[in-house]
Amino acid sequence: MSAGGRTGKATLRIGNSLAELEKVALWVEAFGAEKGVPRTAVNDLNLSLDEILNNTVSYGYSDQDDHEIMVNIWLAGDFLIAEVQDDGMPYDPRQQTVASLSGGVRERQPGGLGVHFVKALMDEIGYARIGNYNKLTLKRKIPDGG
Repeated sequence: MSAGGRTGKATLRIGNSLAELEKVALWVEAFGAEKGVPRTAVNDLNLSLDEILNNTVSYGYSDQDDHEIMVNIWLAGDFLIAEVQDDGMPYDPRQQTVASLSGGVRERQPGGLGVHFVKALMDEIGYARIGNYNKLTLKRKIPDGG
């Protein structure tokens, strides 16, 4: 796949509010359209970012203070990559137990389903705790012909 016209990193800073998530979705869609990324890859990344950011905002902070979350997206070879950096509590979604999909809804333990979807939609997930920051990297292969 040619990288012509597909280079450059985009950065968006948002607050730790669920109201900010729509801004992220529109921004990712605009990036994908500008770079010619196939809709399936953009949708998969958007669903994954929505889940990760929703969890970060909802469960990642032990206070009610304002916090900044930084989201970067870029293309590298045949991958669409997103990186989320936040100063929330340490959390590595790769270590999250995958939700059991067996049995009825009433028998299942709550939680883990969103992370299950992220693991299914992304080709690679990376995590590092650097100082007081979580750094999560999501990689989605861009389909051939896209």
